[in-house]
Amino acid sequence: MKIRMLWICFVVWAALVPAHASALSCARPPSIEKSYELYDAVVVANVDDVIRKKNNKELKLTVLSSFKGMVDRNVAVAEDVTWGMSERGKQYLFFLKKKEGGWENPLCSPTKLAGNASQEISFLEEKEIPLKAAEVPVTNESAPSHWKLPVILMCALSALVYGGVRFGKKRKGKNE
Repeated sequence: MKIRMLWICFVVWAALVPAHASALSCARPPSIEKSYELYDAVVVANVDDVIRKKNNKELKLTVLSSFKGMVDRNVAVAEDVTWGMSERGKQYLFFLKKKEGGWENPLCSPTKLAGNASQEISFLEEKEIPLKAAEVPVTNESAPSHWKLPVILMCALSALVYGGVRFGKKRKGKNE
């Protein structure tokens, strides 16, 4: 009986074990030349913020240098929550893919810390493209106007109270 039970367990185990298993095909990252061809954007960027969402993280990046596909200085990038390695406050060489109107740092991307990517950056230097000029907020050189409405309302209210008091005193004076 024990042999029959062992035999049944073995058959069930053999049926459940996959016949073929393989590691990720991206276990060895491609050369910088191949990576440059494969990805839609290649940038050096600072991670300003990491926002955890349900199934992914959203990285807020400030692009410092762009070598392909991106001209914006500030960009949001999706990254999987389980394999994403980006940390706030660090600079990375990102290899990004365009996905559904946004950017993604995909699973097999050869993204790495910018400090560890000197060879890759040397290759990319001659391919650098200009970024859009930084947007400078338009400011009014006069004093800020957020205080004007409260001051006007206080003056109007004060004038009404003063007028009411004066009118009340005059009326009292005529009655006596």
